[in-house]
Amino acid sequence: MIAVIAIAALCAAPLESQTSRPPVVLWQWSGAEGVGDWQPNAEVTGLTVSGSIVSFRTSGSDPIMQYRPTLDIPASPWQAFEIRVKADRDGTIELFWTETTEGRFGGFSQEKVIHIGVRGDGQWRTYRAFPFWQRAGKIIKLRFDPYDGAQFSVEFMRIVELPVPRASSASLQLPRDAALWQSMQGTSVTRLADGLKLTLDEPDGFDLAPIAPVDAETTPCVSLRLASARARRIAVVFTSDAAFGLHEVPLNVETGSKARTYNLDMLNHPAWKGNIVAVGLRPGSAAGDSCFLKGLAVAAVPQGPPDLRIEAFDSEEALPRAGSPIMLVARISNAGGATARSVTARLVMPKEAALDARPSGHSTPVPSLRFGQEETWRWTIRVANPGAISVRVRAAAAGGLSAEAVRRIVVTPRPKVPVTGYPPEPNPVRGMLDVGVYYFPGWRTSGQWAPITRFPERRPILGWYREGDPSVADWHIKWAVEHGITFFAYDWYWSEGARHLEHALHEGYFNARYRNYLKFCLLWANHNADGTSSHEDFMNVVRYWIEHYFHRPEHYTIDGKPVMIIFTPYRFRADMGSAAVRRAFDAMREECVRAGLKGLYIIACAGYDVAETRLLKEEGYDAVTAYNWPGLGTRGSERWAPFADLLQPHRELWERYAAEGALPIMTPVSGGWDSRPWHGDSALVRSGRTPALFRRHLEDARAFIEAHPDKALPVALVEAWNELGEGSYIEPHREFGFGYLDAIRDVFTDAPRAHTDLTPADVGHRVPQVNVEAALNGIWDLSKDSSGWDSGMNLTDFRIEDGALRCVTANNDAAFFGPPMQVAAADRGTLKLRMRLTASDGVPFEDHAQVFWTTRSTPTSEAASVRFPVKVDGQWHEYAVSVKPNLRWRGIITSIRLDPCNRSGVIVDLARVEVAK
Repeated sequence: MIAVIAIAALCAAPLESQTSRPPVVLWQWSGAEGVGDWQPNAEVTGLTVSGSIVSFRTSGSDPIMQYRPTLDIPASPWQAFEIRVKADRDGTIELFWTETTEGRFGGFSQEKVIHIGVRGDGQWRTYRAFPFWQRAGKIIKLRFDPYDGAQFSVEFMRIVELPVPRASSASLQLPRDAALWQSMQGTSVTRLADGLKLTLDEPDGFDLAPIAPVDAETTPCVSLRLASARARRIAVVFTSDAAFGLHEVPLNVETGSKARTYNLDMLNHPAWKGNIVAVGLRPGSAAGDSCFLKGLAVAAVPQGPPDLRIEAFDSEEALPRAGSPIMLVARISNAGGATARSVTARLVMPKEAALDARPSGHSTPVPSLRFGQEETWRWTIRVANPGAISVRVRAAAAGGLSAEAVRRIVVTPRPKVPVTGYPPEPNPVRGMLDVGVYYFPGWRTSGQWAPITRFPERRPILGWYREGDPSVADWHIKWAVEHGITFFAYDWYWSEGARHLEHALHEGYFNARYRNYLKFCLLWANHNADGTSSHEDFMNVVRYWIEHYFHRPEHYTIDGKPVMIIFTPYRFRADMGSAAVRRAFDAMREECVRAGLKGLYIIACAGYDVAETRLLKEEGYDAVTAYNWPGLGTRGSERWAPFADLLQPHRELWERYAAEGALPIMTPVSGGWDSRPWHGDSALVRSGRTPALFRRHLEDARAFIEAHPDKALPVALVEAWNELGEGSYIEPHREFGFGYLDAIRDVFTDAPRAHTDLTPADVGHRVPQVNVEAALNGIWDLSKDSSGWDSGMNLTDFRIEDGALRCVTANNDAAFFGPPMQVAAADRGTLKLRMRLTASDGVPFEDHAQVFWTTRSTPTSEAASVRFPVKVDGQWHEYAVSVKPNLRWRGIITSIRLDPCNRSGVIVDLARVEVAK
């Protein structure tokens, strides 16, 4: 092996050619020296060196090649890691780096890694990835992790540094500053007379330009002026001296030849901190997308004139019926730097529709809309006959501003059925294979529903229902079994005896009239704190299962044994070790037999590493499955990838599990992925999901199961019925109605395609609803009811008692979730609480609480939070928490989360919450 270390600049050569100038570090091999200082572990086998080519095979859960010498590389944002490699299957290589040897893994961590997507077609390619490791100062160690189950050949690895001109400003004016704009990877840059044409060649491509370093907190706005030829979604990318990696904030843009000004509040991203040293664009989401950039600036305030945007326009009813009221809702905002004045909205309807009531919300023009503010208009219409209509909303403001949106509404006929006031009895259908569906029990309060209301296409046909009501469960049961679903796998939470989110199962399903039609089992969602797993805890939990679940006739079984799915086997392994896990599982099965059961069938959720199944078998699992594999088919840093690209990788991964053969697989199927309600606009999105694509996915699953009767259980398991926040949901909803359930019925049953799906409105049933209207005053008295506050996570025994909302912390990460609110941060700056904390053992101590907040565009994050001291002494205390000094307390505050302390077993009494001046 030859390692050349030369700290020098070099030309940015095409990736498929060698650079003509020396790299920062170059690793090439020779047959005489072998791989030299790159030390493989036991899961890298068959290693040979022929000429300058290193070849090897990987097998196992964690193949590693670590560079043993200590490096001394000054870290720069313009350095890239390049590798020339070929492989026989697709996968993702990881390169870890570190500036320290401290820590559990010798300085290596998931914070300091780059991911390189490799094509498995056996062709030589040179791949480039940028670590943006400048925060480290100096790199001293590297670790190369190829993926499992592949044959690799590597010609070289190197670290290169791109020559980048020095910038003198944080404003990039075009065409003056065109030379600063760099195609880092997967893009083409074309200089024009008045700007740049940026084209996306690869989904993870991006351009970047250096800027004069600016303080992130005092310059929180990126303004860009561009026209989009094709791209509807781009992203602003950036890197700083205070955070590792490249970060991005997506932006929806309008297509057309006219340039528009777009403003982004970058403080919405937690990595916008320190000094920003470079900004750029990902000019689309699909290869071939392009846009025309006229200029970009990092500024203290938004730029440009007022700009009206119609953020959403749709019907509230998920399945509008002829002759029934249809509520139309429009959300209108100002995306421009200047304030919009005298804002109005007007509904334009076809002759088939009639206005049923006067507009609600605004009878006179809205005086002003500042940047980022929005207002809502509502109209109620009726359409006498079924069919499709188009409705239009026109927004206007002073100065001739306008915006327009059109929505196609499909009005369906009302079935002629008796008005029973309750879900009718199901008419179940089924086929030869079982179909299970995960169920997330997270929809009981306004705080839980609030993030979903920003995505009206996800609104369930049941509306914003109060989960836990038996009638809600009966509708779910009816719709499930009438489309071939065999069982629900309820997400179930236990941490050392503390349980939460049981209402859907205990209060809903167990009290439902029709529960005998639908089986159930549990997914133990054991993403618990370190050290919470033990043999004793396993025995406690299995006894709870036996007492409350396993003897129920509706419990789903395999070979007569009750089924239990484990979300993360790693938690048990890390806490106890594999041998102890096996002993605990054996003891649990024995406990089940003593209780008169046939045993216990334990299924592990697994990931992309099929070699782990051998370890899972040793630990005592009976089968493997998954919750979701949302990253399959993505490349590099791609965050917006087609759902269609999931299908082939799923087939390949199923086949690899079958070929591994250590454990049978309960074939996992994805209902989609788009977790923006939970994780914000930078979340991974699998775009373009449709019932037609889902049907193809189901057909693939059925074909796989039938082709592998000895390797695949006769079960397909779908994620999920109602993971509305993750974007994986098949429950009947606004966008696609019953389309996903119809796909299951068509693929997995022999029932006739023609059938009638009833809704609550058809039978005169009023489904209990949660009020999701935002509180405007920011004051909640919790002495008599919860006022929309809920036990968001890891809080048990939730109730009103002694003039307060009372619960008990289940671990060291417990939280209340507040209801929807709409309070201008500029007008308020203090959170006032009346709270009492009592240690369960009576011994007082001091601790810290933490308050988080969200805005319309910002998810929960550490950056948007404030810690404050609390006393756990059994006494009432008044706390006044100053939040205004945090620069992310800005815009419109939409929710509050309160973490009352950092200990398990603390009794929390919360009597009052106020967002005050």
